[in-house]
Amino acid sequence: MRGRGVRLVLLCEDDEHWRFARLVFLRLGYHSRELRVSLSPAARGAAERWVRQQYPNQVRMHRRKASFQNVGLLLVIDADKQTVDYRHQQLSNALDEAGLDQRGPREPIVIWVPKRHIETWVADLLGHAANEDDDYKNLVRDADYRVVAGRFADRYQKPADRPANLIPSMSRAFDEMERLPASQ
Repeated sequence: MRGRGVRLVLLCEDDEHWRFARLVFLRLGYHSRELRVSLSPAARGAAERWVRQQYPNQVRMHRRKASFQNVGLLLVIDADKQTVDYRHQQLSNALDEAGLDQRGPREPIVIWVPKRHIETWVADLLGHAANEDDDYKNLVRDADYRVVAGRFADRYQKPADRPANLIPSMSRAFDEMERLPASQ
């Protein structure tokens, strides 16, 4: 299994991100004890800002541990009305401002930026004709995250079976997943 022996820190905006990411990685073979969450505290300003502020500290801690442990870092932040590239640039700027090097090409720091929200991915994975401009929060409010996380994991593991009209932010997330270490 891919995750055996890998500890993964999940830096997330909200419970939906945490629940989705956790279920994806459980489906990919990680054990629940290998997953740690750092979740934006409720009612303390913009969650995306909190994630961006925490990112340099999490990268610093990750790099310290990575020298002697098999660890990874996953950050989940919505693009909202911005672009995915804009969010990536904000995170890059946060590292610069903290005096940290940018992510190396093989460094196991994964960034998922659902455009517009994680609910866009959920709607798509449930079979709706989703796009990255509309808001799907009300449509998928009661979605079974086990089902959608399983479909996400299946699409990741079977690239040949991905739909031709795959949501671009999800496609980029699959590319990001390749940064994670294989099991030891």
